[in-house]
Amino acid sequence: KLAEATGIKAKLAAWALGVGSKVSHLRLDGREPSGLLAAQYGLAEKLVLGKVKTALGLDRVRFAAVGAAPISTEVLEFMASLDIVIWEIYGQSEDTGPTTVSSPGRAKFGAVGAPFPETEVKIAEDGEILVKGRNVFLGYFRQPEATAETLKDGWLYSGDLGAFGDDGLLRITGRKKDIIITAGGKNVAPKPFESGMKDHPLVAEAVLIGDRRKFLSALVTLDEEATAAFMEKQGLSGEPHANEAIRASIQEKVDTLNENFARVEQIKKFAILGRQLSIEGGELTPTLKVKRNKVTEHFANEIEDMYAD
Repeated sequence: KLAEATGIKAKLAAWALGVGSKVSHLRLDGREPSGLLAAQYGLAEKLVLGKVKTALGLDRVRFAAVGAAPISTEVLEFMASLDIVIWEIYGQSEDTGPTTVSSPGRAKFGAVGAPFPETEVKIAEDGEILVKGRNVFLGYFRQPEATAETLKDGWLYSGDLGAFGDDGLLRITGRKKDIIITAGGKNVAPKPFESGMKDHPLVAEAVLIGDRRKFLSALVTLDEEATAAFMEKQGLSGEPHANEAIRASIQEKVDTLNENFARVEQIKKFAILGRQLSIEGGELTPTLKVKRNKVTEHFANEIEDMYAD
């Protein structure tokens, strides 16, 4: 509804969201609005922000955090414009939950915070995140081999890839086991592209393809509700995955994302699948994570078609 607003309502909404964003970024730095901004914030909250949060059922939110799976910066920025800061946390069961946490003064969108108190975090030569501390587990029950692979010299090998910025905050770049090695020997982490694609309103899932291939491609599934609304608004009919207008819209997103990557990391082709990835179909885990091997197995024909030329 915010996007559909016109005239004075659109201008008022844009102003209020801008104020909300400024206040949220101050809070990321551990500060509160003052002076003119504080007055603007009070007015924006009364006229727009409070009403939107109430409509979303978020009017009583006092603290919001996210973990377990990636969240796009675009989503974080939108929620911040509503005066809701979402603090990113990173960790795993093997270290009793938190590895790094975001907190006022030690947070930026796109980063998962600084090491948890009394926890050491370092990056291995291959980019893997290693963790040491009293919170790290002793091992897997009756699984000595799995324990030996995960715990080495007191360090927990997380299986995640990441890097610390100059600000001392950790950023996750992908999963070690998900790394794609192209035919040219280039190592590519799927997460940046896949997360970027899922920012497109029509995209439900995006899976990067390219292991031992001459170029990178992608499989895309459509968000059924958003796609139905798009087709109705555009007066379109037929199968959504075969619709040229939908394909053109997604191609624009691919082109935009490609501008951020080196040539060998760019997506040359993509295919829109005719069905959703699912738990029942075997392509998703119970926590809705993509099983890449099953996706490449189940959609082998679509993949080969992209590399047929």
